[in-house]
Amino acid sequence: MKRTNILLGAVLFIAAACQDGYIDDIQPVQPGADESAPAITMTYPLEGTLIRVREDVTAIDVRFTVTDDIEIANIVVELNGGQIAQFNDFLDYRKAVTTFAYDEVATGEHTLSVTATDVAGKSTTQSVNFEKVAPYQPIYEGELFYMPFDGENTELVSITNPTRVGDPGFNNAGKKGSAYAGATDGYLTFPTNGLTNPEFSASFWYKLNAVPDRAGILVIGPPGPTNNNRTGGFRLFRENAGGKQRITLNVGNGTADSWFNSDAAYHFDPSYSEWIHVAFTISDSECVLYINGEVAAKGEFTGISWADCDILSIGSGAPRFSEWGHLSDLSLIDELRIFNKVLTPAEVQTIIGAD
Repeated sequence: MKRTNILLGAVLFIAAACQDGYIDDIQPVQPGADESAPAITMTYPLEGTLIRVREDVTAIDVRFTVTDDIEIANIVVELNGGQIAQFNDFLDYRKAVTTFAYDEVATGEHTLSVTATDVAGKSTTQSVNFEKVAPYQPIYEGELFYMPFDGENTELVSITNPTRVGDPGFNNAGKKGSAYAGATDGYLTFPTNGLTNPEFSASFWYKLNAVPDRAGILVIGPPGPTNNNRTGGFRLFRENAGGKQRITLNVGNGTADSWFNSDAAYHFDPSYSEWIHVAFTISDSECVLYINGEVAAKGEFTGISWADCDILSIGSGAPRFSEWGHLSDLSLIDELRIFNKVLTPAEVQTIIGAD
């Protein structure tokens, strides 16, 4: 009985308050004139988006937002002129944040259009062009890894993106398209899955920035207490040699390391501004360093150890080879390829000619 009395008292109090003007009556508010057509903001895909996957047909999540000053009535989504989705029921009638999956994006160029119409009949259409790129097919024997650096850091054979440390970017004046542009304290790393084979070769284009006067370029090495464990893996780096820049390859066989310093004829003045082609090969009998297709260093070798070599660094010696200051390289790198075989001199020349 006490609870009934309390509830009854509350109801009577509210009723009295309303009559005495303490609580305002709810009044309908007119929405006003519809003055603007809906606004559309695309989130994905965006103009120029490149979709890289191994499959010939893939799924994407289409994401966009529609806003209107009064009320959204209808949204239609089309791909290449054909309707793929329609929405006409909205929790917020002035703002629709929409995501939906579409799983039939084939290889090729596409146009995605979103048309939004409000209750007054005003409509807006927003279109973006994107491309689902054909899966990359290696063009050279033994090619395991390819990075063209054309505005993205995706490795195209495995469709893998690196860990990006710091703020390395791109330079539009690459050897082909754009190129990797180094930044202070910036570099890329990849896991070495599938890359650490008894025979190993790499090929890339390089445009020197001699400041700072030493830097790591490519490194796969084991960890160590001072970040200078050279008993396994390799370290390709540059440094000051008599006022010029020398490129050096260092490789570990499990117990000791071997040095392959480029000959003086292949040292570069710090002001040198042309593209340089760099390649190197590692086998169980020798290592060879090529610069512009010519042998710049060569020597006997007993075979590489890959023990604990689980990180590939691009554009720096960090994190595994930094004790001597071979840190981030501000140079440009383009058309990086890695192979599970020894490249012959003729194959190096073929790559140079193709690029």
